[in-house]
Amino acid sequence: MALAAVAAGCSTSNPTAAVPKVEAGSTVGPSALGVNVAAWDSIYGDVDVTSINGLLQAAGVRLMRYSGGSWADEYDWSSNTDTSKCAGTVTTACEASDPLGFDEFSAHARSAGASTFITVNYGSGTPSQAAAWITHASASKADAVALWEVGNETYSCYETNHHLAGNPTFVKGYLPGGSVCPSTAVMARSYAVNVLPYLAAMKKASPSAKIGVPWAFSSNQAQGAGVDDAPLWNAKVLHAVKGEVSFVDAHWYPFDTVSGLTVQEILQSTERIPAAAAQIRTTLHRELPGAAFVVGETNISERPTVFDFEPVSALFAAATSLTWLAQGAESVDWWDLNNFGSPANGDYGLVSSGSPETEAAGAPLPPYYGEQLASMLTASSSHVEAVDTGSPTMLGFESDLGQVRHVLLVNTGSTEAAVASDRWFASGTQLRQTAYSAATAGSTNPLVRSAVMAGRSEGLAGESIVVLSGNARA
Repeated sequence: MALAAVAAGCSTSNPTAAVPKVEAGSTVGPSALGVNVAAWDSIYGDVDVTSINGLLQAAGVRLMRYSGGSWADEYDWSSNTDTSKCAGTVTTACEASDPLGFDEFSAHARSAGASTFITVNYGSGTPSQAAAWITHASASKADAVALWEVGNETYSCYETNHHLAGNPTFVKGYLPGGSVCPSTAVMARSYAVNVLPYLAAMKKASPSAKIGVPWAFSSNQAQGAGVDDAPLWNAKVLHAVKGEVSFVDAHWYPFDTVSGLTVQEILQSTERIPAAAAQIRTTLHRELPGAAFVVGETNISERPTVFDFEPVSALFAAATSLTWLAQGAESVDWWDLNNFGSPANGDYGLVSSGSPETEAAGAPLPPYYGEQLASMLTASSSHVEAVDTGSPTMLGFESDLGQVRHVLLVNTGSTEAAVASDRWFASGTQLRQTAYSAATAGSTNPLVRSAVMAGRSEGLAGESIVVLSGNARA
């Protein structure tokens, strides 16, 4: 996760090259929805893993990213230790063991029917350490990895990044989150040189490995993960790694400060996504033709927020995931599975970490239900697109697979709204309806299922999600 990755100011640069257009929507693959899991996550190892995996399967989570955002740049997979508590010179004396090692994580992911996405340690690690990880994972189908990434948010001053002190930048006095914060130009110059030995070693270990690098957003795009001169970072880095990587990883935190935000403002952040996705496609078309992009982390903010305990986070999760998928993202991964927060101070989790959260460890939090409803539209090979609902307060998404159609509607307003379902289904046909709202959020099972007839005006409660399912209209 981005640990306050915002740099002062922002870039207002816009792409001038022709934008490679996305057709009306996008066909999704087998790993459309994902979640981040950290090496420090004791809940996923100690609580009933079978129960949590059952929830993940029910929510269509088919990709797990490890080893924990910024933690990845302090984590040694071979010893399952991290250096987060080390000050100054790193020695074995200050390393600490983590509760969830790679092999155990892989076993849990396989049990959940999920593929894995690994971020190797660029910040305090070495190319040989990364290559050894790939060799180890390649030796067993149980540890097989779908995607690899070199470093987490390496454009951020808050990320561990010992390479800055060496060639070619020789930055003095840098510490993660410290007073010395190099410019994006310096960060990009350092990464563009020092990532190459990682890529060479990893490709030698496995020529078929799919490897990616971080994508940077400007602050006017994603306030919670934005940096100065983001286009400079992207152009410099992608030009350097041309031909060596398969994808870029974009982290989408639309807000930094959440104080005073309304539900409507949070959900309106999805309106920024098409332009942000267009910029990614344009840059990839120019620098890395054929490369894909993933959204490796997303939440309302990079800071813990109480909104993640409220119904709006379910609406945000569903709308954000489907908007990015409709814009061509190969996966969208929630930050994160467990985050040990509290209703008073905020959280990020898909499921509860237990006390001081009011729910038992492993119990679903509101974002979980948003992902579960979104997953009704993300079966592999489904065609997902945003649709016009005819209402200014309602977001809409459609998914077709064969003759089956699912339509997900999000009422962003605080009062009931109506929509005519015969926009998508033949009038008079029977539909299955699954609904979640602020009114049902406190229930043991907040998803309400019923049968309705297409053609009637469907009423959506304020701050709610409804999924309509049936045969596609001819």
